[in-house]
Amino acid sequence: MMKFARFCAFFTFAILAACSWTGLSGGISGKPAETPTVAVTPTATSEPLAARVNGEGITLVEFAHELSRYEKAQQQLGMDLAALGDYRHSVLNSMIEEHVAAQAAVASGRSVLDDQVDALVESSRQARGGEPGFKAWMNDNYYTLEEFRESIRRQLLAQVATDVVASQVPLTAEQVHARHILVGNENMANTLLSQVTGGADFAKLVSTYSQDYSTRESGGDLGWFPRGVLTVPEVEAAAFSLQPGQTSQVVKSRLGYHIVQTLEREAARALSPSALEILRRQAVEQWLAQQMQKATIEIYI
Repeated sequence: MMKFARFCAFFTFAILAACSWTGLSGGISGKPAETPTVAVTPTATSEPLAARVNGEGITLVEFAHELSRYEKAQQQLGMDLAALGDYRHSVLNSMIEEHVAAQAAVASGRSVLDDQVDALVESSRQARGGEPGFKAWMNDNYYTLEEFRESIRRQLLAQVATDVVASQVPLTAEQVHARHILVGNENMANTLLSQVTGGADFAKLVSTYSQDYSTRESGGDLGWFPRGVLTVPEVEAAAFSLQPGQTSQVVKSRLGYHIVQTLEREAARALSPSALEILRRQAVEQWLAQQMQKATIEIYI
């Protein structure tokens, strides 16, 4: 319950991962990301546009096809589309993010070779038993061959850009090793704090009283962690404010009331795979937010 923030697999793109829709935001759930928009009158084009990203158009047809793919995927998962909120905005926003990331790759001198696209198209064809199955799959997923190839190219470019950002996250960071007790009542928390400061066995108090069942059997142990990975930032802040052997005052969070104790700390400790993954995801999200802020985005629908 406490240890690490929920974290999606690192930018698994729709086409490169068996073509189930996800997009750069890791899927559609919760509040959609804010998209900067420019209120303009659509410029006359050969095809009606849903949006324009730094001068590059997303046609209404492309948006309709992406929307259909998303709706189909949700229905296959048993989801009620009516319960998903404004998913049309979220789908378009993910398309815009992908364009922005791909454009950033091109601006930095990156490119995708036709041979790379050809290889992925052929892999998809063979995975579906050859040309008849491949054509049927494209038809079921609202792709023309040209659209499919362009989607692969754009997603490869976006992946290149985000991989570069992720690779720049250091492999070590300042970390603490801490443990905690969680209870739902402030008076109980204060009572337990008095017992801890009086010399009571912390682990025994955890096993008797703590409501964090994921750490209860381990004496409340949260393990080693850097800043930015705990699901409860108040506990993380408390742990980093302490020196080894020190115990916090009662800390209130959305989960209840905590007593935090820092056991060890290191200025530069190797990150665990899960912590590194979280920090890489955060770095990419921050980078993408910056790119979105700099982009000129025109929404026409």
